[in-house]
Amino acid sequence: MARYVEHTRTWEFDEDRSRWEQILEVLTARIDSAEWGPKYKISEVKLMEEFGVSRPTIRKAMQRLRAAGKIYTVPNLGSFVNAGPEASAPANGLKDKASAE
Repeated sequence: MARYVEHTRTWEFDEDRSRWEQILEVLTARIDSAEWGPKYKISEVKLMEEFGVSRPTIRKAMQRLRAAGKIYTVPNLGSFVNAGPEASAPANGLKDKASAE
């Protein structure tokens, strides 16, 4: 996993693994530890600056977080941390047809 170096205020990455995977681990840890609570807005620009990587690298990690159900994205607003497993349920409280059968 990537490691933050305090005295240089930069991240060191393991060169044997892709950077997006290491960033994904850091972001997942922030969500799982509740450092980033429900509805926390995640800024791609701030992550690019923090990790010193390009937007496609951040977007790949974000895509995996979205696929895992940890974040959701609202067009023209940004990406936010999901409130938890209940957040993926339909808003009207009804189960989808496939799960009802």
